[in-house]
Amino acid sequence: MHFFTSITTCYLPKARVLAYTLKRCNPDAVMHLVVSDNLPEDFNIDKEDFDYVWYAEDFIKTDNNKKWFFEHSVVELCTAVKGAAALHILKETETDKIVYLDPDIGVFDDLTPLSTMLDTNSVLLTPHQTEPATTRQNVMNDEICSLMHGVYNFGFFAVKNDENGLRFLNWWNDRLMEFCYDDIPHGLFTDQKWGDIAPALFDFVKIIHDPEYNVATWNLSHRKLTGDEKDGWKVNGRPLKFYHFTGFDSGDHRVMLALFAKKGDPVWNLSLMYEKMMFDMGQEELGKVTYKYAFYENGEKITNKERQVFRERLDVYNYFDNPFGNECYLWMKANVTERKKTEVGDIVKLCNKRLLYKFLYKISLFGVRKRFKAKYKSIVMQIDEIEKILK
Repeated sequence: MHFFTSITTCYLPKARVLAYTLKRCNPDAVMHLVVSDNLPEDFNIDKEDFDYVWYAEDFIKTDNNKKWFFEHSVVELCTAVKGAAALHILKETETDKIVYLDPDIGVFDDLTPLSTMLDTNSVLLTPHQTEPATTRQNVMNDEICSLMHGVYNFGFFAVKNDENGLRFLNWWNDRLMEFCYDDIPHGLFTDQKWGDIAPALFDFVKIIHDPEYNVATWNLSHRKLTGDEKDGWKVNGRPLKFYHFTGFDSGDHRVMLALFAKKGDPVWNLSLMYEKMMFDMGQEELGKVTYKYAFYENGEKITNKERQVFRERLDVYNYFDNPFGNECYLWMKANVTERKKTEVGDIVKLCNKRLLYKFLYKISLFGVRKRFKAKYKSIVMQIDEIEKILK
């Protein structure tokens, strides 16, 4: 069976751990590495556990690839290419089944059951949670978080190369090519929120409820990890298939682990083992490497606000054929970055005036009081408008 993951260079150490653990438990697995970046100069596939390397620039087809790559932050980019990558690999290899795994996953058992499931199903997904939360804290940590970020975790999906599987992939890829952004207020969270409606649109999607798949901090409230490296890991008494070590770089992984287990418990030992493997694979050297689309051609860094302005303002989008160029850089600095600095200064001055007029209208009487209250309300409205721009 064929597997793939999607990375920029900073995630290469994690992808190496994924490939190593996958092949240790599944010797016949074929591993594809999808890269939206330049790999290190000393990267040599003959010394890696990857069988194929695919560069996103080679299979992403748009009217203007420079615009498309400019629009996306690093996380948005790595997720936006997943549908296209799956279609590309299926076409190039003619394999009958493909599985995606996030680079921060470790595999700890035989994954042949996934192939068996795909014999009778075209798409496999795993929910973040498969049992109801039993405490208010877990409702907030788990269920509300899933409502915001997506019911299904797209750190894993599996597709069969048949008519239904391709229907799903083509639909999903169409959405990702145009709407793969971290924009929760508008109902989007990269590639993942689209999965919420997939089972409603496609009756051939199978939801895996087995607890041994895609174990992570978001479902530890109902999944008890036991065992050790020598004798193997189990979850709720079943062999652990794969664990999703999400949040390592931000530190969130340890914070969430502490809610469910004490140091020394098996889940902590598993995480520490993974952390050591990750550093053995080059995390210290590569973990903070910035992806190549983070910069303008002059070397200046692109801000997320500049990306957002570029994709949301059609006049700007249509004017700049090469948004990485110096002309676009100068426009962004004049109309986005510098404007934001000015508005931050303005909001400080307005806040001071707001306090002043609030004080004055409270101590004043009659017509004077009304005048100061009107000025106070006007300033509050100005502050609200600037805050909307700054968000």
